[in-house]
Parts: sequence; structure tokens; C-alpha cells
Amino acid sequence: MSKCDSEVEFERSWNEMILEGNLQTHEWLGDLYKIRSKWSTAFNKEYFSMGILSTQRSESTNNVCHGISKPTSSITECFLGLEKIITNWRRNEQDEDHKCSQSEIVPLIRSSSILKQAARFYSRKLYSFFEEEFLQGVGGMSIDFVSNDSSKFLVNHTENKDQSNPWVVHFDASDCTIQCTCKKFETMGLLCCHSMRVLRQLDIVKIPEKYLMMRWSAKARKSFYSGYGCLGKGSDSGSGFIFRNHISRFAYQISTRAQGNELAEQYMLGAMKDMDENIDLLVDGKMTNSNLISKSKSRAAPVSAFKDPQKRRPKGISNARLKGYWEKKKQKSMFYLRFNCVLTAL
Repeated sequence: MSKCDSEVEFERSWNEMILEGNLQTHEWLGDLYKIRSKWSTAFNKEYFSMGILSTQRSESTNNVCHGISKPTSSITECFLGLEKIITNWRRNEQDEDHKCSQSEIVPLIRSSSILKQAARFYSRKLYSFFEEEFLQGVGGMSIDFVSNDSSKFLVNHTENKDQSNPWVVHFDASDCTIQCTCKKFETMGLLCCHSMRVLRQLDIVKIPEKYLMMRWSAKARKSFYSGYGCLGKGSDSGSGFIFRNHISRFAYQISTRAQGNELAEQYMLGAMKDMDENIDLLVDGKMTNSNLISKSKSRAAPVSAFKDPQKRRPKGISNARLKGYWEKKKQKSMFYLRFNCVLTAL
């Protein structure tokens, strides 16, 4: 049941199972069928779940709890064990971020523009997932049907075509929008192998920016904690909760930096008042983005009346290069040599 990509396929598989086992009057299966939308993946393709099932979440939680505590452990011992595990998780995340920043990913196919673009954008772990989808799409998928306007494709496996249903991929050339019935991008944020096959068929050599989610990039951690970088194009900040979260973090960081400086505080309050008025005009449709940009350029930041003092070099500090160990040792040896020559002459 977890392999069904659509509700129609789920209903067909369920009916085949019921008929084969003669289970039309089975009470437990009847109750399970009534709540099929809560456990079948075919009914949850529109939700971003990263491919994690509810059973996997509970099993992972139980595994963590069993590793840090025992039936005889106290609350303090459980808390300290959990804190230790969280510390290890954060250390591993920092190590992975360091590897992403200090090393470059080498694509398996070095001449592929799509793989090179993905290697520059994705983290190491996510790139391995993307490369697997790309190779599966290019080498393991075939196109059975193409519409006249190249907007609809039927993609299937190159082998065992009779045992699988084809996936339907829709492509809009006007804005480079691609959608597949498997809904892998909607659930995980990565383009599926069927979409990769269609992009290869259309000779598209770059991934559209809208399908590069900032969540999976190598700079996701830095952009997230900045509170501002994740609100760019291709991010997954469409929901209101994520948008408010980023805006709140960004506003808190600015207010913290401005706190204590009277000029900065006045400038921030004035800018927020102007922002409030402009947002009302934008929401009501009384102002366009071009007018807003020209208005923001005309607003200048306040100039501080205080100037930095003149910089002077402290006494006793020179610009001479620091001498190394061997240079100092050489000077000492030359001093002793000259001193011995003077003693010999005397």
C-alpha cells in the first residue's frame, strides 16, 4: 500500500486484496479503510513530509529514549542523557557544514550541467539523493508518449513496463513549471526521476530556480539563522508560519543591534512606520513595486554627527616584520662569533 502514487491506484490495489482474500465482511479492515486518508501515502501527496512516515517517527523516538534511559532512571538522568544526545547531533551537524564549506562535490558525470549545478547548490547528503534520481531518470526511464505541444509526457520504466503504471508529467514552457503525478517534489522538495527524464528529453541543461529549495542547500544553516536569506527565490517560505518565523528573527536581530543607540533607534522606528504605511498601500493595490523602490531610494539614512578619532600608532610598536626562530638563532650565533673574535684579538 505504501507504493501507491495515486488514490485510484490505491483503490484498485485495495479491492484486489479484498477479493483475493474474501475479506468483504472483515470488521477490522473495514474500520481501517474508513481512516485510509490518515495512513496511506496516496492520500498525503500534497503535504511536505520529507518521506517520513508516522511509524518511523515513533520508532526513532523510542530508539532514542531507550538509549538514554532505563526503567530505573530518574528524570534528571533522562534529561542529562537527552542533552548529551542533542549535543552530539549538533556537533555532527557542524561537522557536516564544515565539510560542505571546505570540500567540493565531484559529480559522477562531470560533463553534466545539471549535476554541476546541483553539486554547487545542494549539501553533500542531498546531492547524493539528487544524483540517484538523475541517474535513474536518464538511465532507467523511457518516454512512452509525448503530446503535440510537448506539455504532457508519459514516463515508464525501461524494463517491466507491463507490471507498472506510467507516470504523467506536465510541463509548461512559459514559466518552466514541471509537475509529476508521483508528487515527489511536493513531499520531499527534490525533483523526481520522471521529471529528470522529461528535462533530458527537452534538452534543458539547468534546474529551474523555483525547484532549488534553500532548505536543502549547503548554506541553509547560515541563511536560516541570518533570518533573511531564506526569503529569496526558490525557497520553501510559502507558508505563513515560516514567513512569520523568518521575519520575527530578522526584526529581533535588527532591534538588538540598534538598542542603546539613539540615532539607530529613531531610524528604525521611522522605517517601521513607513513600512506600515507602504504595506497597507501594497495590500490595497494603491502602490506598485516600482513606486516603492523609488521611494525607498529617496530615503537616506541619518548621518551621525560624531566622527571617529584620528588613529595614531602606539609608542614602542613598529611595522617591522616579526623574526622567526631560525633568524633569531642566527643572530645569536653571529653575536657569539664576533665576541670570540674580539677576545682572541685581545
